[in-house]
Amino acid sequence: PKSHKSSGSYGDSVVVEEFQRTVKEEVALEKAKRQTKKKIRCKQDQCLDETRSNSCESITEQFLKERKERGEERGRGRELAKQMEERGRSSRHQDQFYKLQNMSLQERSKAFIKINTNYFFKIAEETKAEFKEKKCPPLRADDEAQILHCHGQITQNTISCQSLLSQYIKCANNKKQSMLSKGT
Repeated sequence: PKSHKSSGSYGDSVVVEEFQRTVKEEVALEKAKRQTKKKIRCKQDQCLDETRSNSCESITEQFLKERKERGEERGRGRELAKQMEERGRSSRHQDQFYKLQNMSLQERSKAFIKINTNYFFKIAEETKAEFKEKKCPPLRADDEAQILHCHGQITQNTISCQSLLSQYIKCANNKKQSMLSKGT
């Protein structure tokens, strides 16, 4: 039995050593796992920090870019407003100029119309006076009456009055010729 004890205590010590070795291995494994997890967490945190930093920088850059663009748009808007205002002033000046030109042209037109109207009436009076002197009785009044009578009766077929009308025209032309030859 003593040998059994000694072998048992040796066996126990081997078991204890093996148990201690297993525990040490498990502790080492656990420690390695924790260190790996810690490294992974650090890397994740670092990546997260970098991502946050980058996104913050990106957001800041985007914000500044948009602010700059809005400022440029405002500047362009102000420039366009100035141009429109200037065009408005120019348009008002042109409008005023054209109004003055229009009034001037209207005054000149009124003057020309007045001169032409006076000249027309003067010539009309002179012509009237000239024809009053040469007034003559109607050419063969009976021919004129016959033509009017013919046209009054035959309104659908006025060609039948053609011969009567051509005689009247010949007579009128002869009378004109005689008056012109006497007037010269």
